[in-house]
Amino acid sequence: MQGIELTGLRADLPISAMAALGCLRVCQRIESFRGSKLGWELAGGRFNAVLETPAGRSADDLVTALATDAKQAGTRKELIWRSKLKGLSQDEYHNAAEEALSGDRETADWFAAFGCETVTDRDGNVEPTPLDMTGGPQEFLTGALELAQKLSAAPKGKKSKMPEQAYREALFGPWKYEDDQHSLGWDPTTIKLGAFTYQAPTKMPNSGVMAAVWLAFESLPLFPCFSDGVRGFRLSRKGKPSVFYWPVWKAALSVGAIGSFLALSAEDMAKHGAIAVYQSRRFYLNKYYAAFRTPELISGSAAATV
Repeated sequence: MQGIELTGLRADLPISAMAALGCLRVCQRIESFRGSKLGWELAGGRFNAVLETPAGRSADDLVTALATDAKQAGTRKELIWRSKLKGLSQDEYHNAAEEALSGDRETADWFAAFGCETVTDRDGNVEPTPLDMTGGPQEFLTGALELAQKLSAAPKGKKSKMPEQAYREALFGPWKYEDDQHSLGWDPTTIKLGAFTYQAPTKMPNSGVMAAVWLAFESLPLFPCFSDGVRGFRLSRKGKPSVFYWPVWKAALSVGAIGSFLALSAEDMAKHGAIAVYQSRRFYLNKYYAAFRTPELISGSAAATV
């Protein structure tokens, strides 16, 4: 195996940790990167992701492969079956999920991540994954599909990037936040609170890292929804997923092993080899939009690996 240090993907930011997981998941769809593993390495006072790949694969190969994979998004059942997850009836979800079960495993995993048909909101619709923090005119699935299309097409506009440039920024940094891309609530550094902005947040341009958002979206199947909670989330006193937590580990792990690791409680992660555990609280900016707060280190430290 050969290691590629992903210096743009740090462990202490939810969107960045999710993007590292998403990158690993996408690699399993790509023949030349199938079997890759993910670990974390301390560098410059923080943990960076390290992708262990089959021998002979380079950073350039990875960038090209990810950009090529995004071109297939328009044919993926999980992205085109509906525009958004909110307002989804139990019957519609059941029928779509049942159809997904007759297809490939990955599509079924996506539907497990979208929600659980026995968990409903006050209107009787399926409660979507807490990682869907969109609201108002935003459409979670259509927005993801449009993002994938931007990452697989020729750039338009002076500030637009070639797909390969976008992936290089996300994977290797630095993150410049120049893209007109909403971070979907996963990046606390992009939150706009009206009381502290020079104008209404809705009138301000987006500033994100579009390839990082896409790769983070690709991590969703690692966080399935169940009748008693959602993997990676601690429940509030009212039984709602309110705190997102994730581990940092040293030895490179397969996507299957990481799924099992993520299924542990935050306390058990530390007992089973996590060298650090972070968490971000989920909160509502208003009655429509949610976001993650600044992450907290709840177990371990950077010094744990020295």
